Amino acid sequence: MTTKTDPNQNYTIKEFYIKVKGDYGKEKIVRVNDSGDKLLSLITDLGWDYQRMSCSGREVYDEIQQLLGGIDEDEVFMEI
Repeated sequence: MTTKTDPNQNYTIKEFYIKVKGDYGKEKIVRVNDSGDKLLSLITDLGWDYQRMSCSGREVYDEIQQLLGGIDEDEVFMEI
């Protein structure tokens, strides 16, 4: 994890790097740093609770997965 501390400030910056490369309908390439990989892993693990999410929660989760290249733009994570 990349952290930076500004000597003039009292905070730390954590950098998350997630780059999704590819066009709709084609295989996507995802590049991440360690923090980005951990974030993707946590989002994927959240999918285990998909059936218990509210309708709007599932819509948000689907949109996140679409942005990250986990599912195509016209798909949903799971049919319920």
